[in-house]
Amino acid sequence: MNFFATVPKFCCLLILFSDQIFAEEAKVQITLEVAYAKAVEDAPMLAAAKFRVDSAKAEKSAAIGQLLPQVMLRGSWSDNKIEYDSFAADLYDDQKYQGERYGFQARQTLFNVSRVYEVERQNALLDRSKDDLDQTQLDLLIAVTEAYMNIQVADADAAQFQKEFDALVQQLEQATALYERSLISVTELLETQSRMDAVKADLIRAQGAADITRERLSQFTGDREIEPMPLRPAIQLPSTVASAQAAARLAMEVSPAVLAEEDSVSAARAAVDREKGSWWPEVDLLITQQYSDVGFDNLTSPPRTTESVSIEINYPLIQGGSGRARIRGAEAEFYAARNELETIKREIQTTARSAWLRLRAAAERLTAATQAVETSEVSVAAATESVRIGSARNTDLLLALAQETRAQRDLSHAHQLRAMAWLELELVTGSKPNAVASVLSDALVGVGVASVSGSVP
Repeated sequence: MNFFATVPKFCCLLILFSDQIFAEEAKVQITLEVAYAKAVEDAPMLAAAKFRVDSAKAEKSAAIGQLLPQVMLRGSWSDNKIEYDSFAADLYDDQKYQGERYGFQARQTLFNVSRVYEVERQNALLDRSKDDLDQTQLDLLIAVTEAYMNIQVADADAAQFQKEFDALVQQLEQATALYERSLISVTELLETQSRMDAVKADLIRAQGAADITRERLSQFTGDREIEPMPLRPAIQLPSTVASAQAAARLAMEVSPAVLAEEDSVSAARAAVDREKGSWWPEVDLLITQQYSDVGFDNLTSPPRTTESVSIEINYPLIQGGSGRARIRGAEAEFYAARNELETIKREIQTTARSAWLRLRAAAERLTAATQAVETSEVSVAAATESVRIGSARNTDLLLALAQETRAQRDLSHAHQLRAMAWLELELVTGSKPNAVASVLSDALVGVGVASVSGSVP
């Protein structure tokens, strides 16, 4: 008897203790748009993609440079000494003198098929790196949004468990009072206590999950002093894509992933042409001028200036099979790139169709979850009143409270699934990441939206 009388006091102390454990320091609340902007500035994955674009630009410039005039200065200095042996020593004196030679050489490519196709290949690789950067921005927005909304959903779960726990504390106090007057059985009292303990465990687990999701967001933003704004109950996210077929068609036209693979095919085709072009003659214009004040075969000679203009022609005849092997390797890379392109096309079509279908299913689930919440609230109110007047058992109220918690959690997850499906559909069909981030950010904080700026109708 005394044990059950002390349970409510113990629960109150437990609540205060848990509040101290899970108390969060004050953090700055930010919108999704701000979180994405911070990720763009700090995310290593995006910085790496930008550096790869810079590297591709440098490689292209280097390839173009091979077709432009090449000028080289050269020079040498020597200390020369001539000593005659045997009978010649009596006829010639030993000599010691310094020599110098310097000049320049200018070379201009006139005909080089291999280098022309290398420029084309590097240009395709540059386009590929830019498309990869665009795809990285899309992936970053999806990852940041998922991390951002995971925090909101985890917080909503924790809040709902806290709400149920508080209701169970009150219910336990009432059940204890009724048990002391022998109005309910010990089984009902223990059921209330057991349910309260279970909800407390769920609450702790939800709070821990919320802390973990915050670490995921900080991974992208590099900031642990930020906090997502609370998820609003009404989120308006209309889509401009009419069907799954339309989504797949648009995705094939604008997807950075598809464009990147098409660039890879172009680069592979240029690589094949480059290797075949190495079998064509190479023609260079060569202009040289040299001043020389040094002898030949260790014999002194007067200073002189030499100038020449020449045409150099190089034509490979036999390369030990290495040339044809390079062609076969380049062709294999080309065929592999074409198959990878086909794979990506199928993946993007599936992604676009799935996103459209998930968005439709998520909208239906959201409607059902909203109705379930309304029903559960009515059920809790009815069970509470029934228990109060003695027409229902305490267990009925416990079940109603659990059903309300489950319905509220389903509603939060339905909002998240619909937002993520909408985001993926908008991005895969051509919407710009910054525009999508702005629209979704406004929707999450309760601002009504009509359309996405930059969306393809």
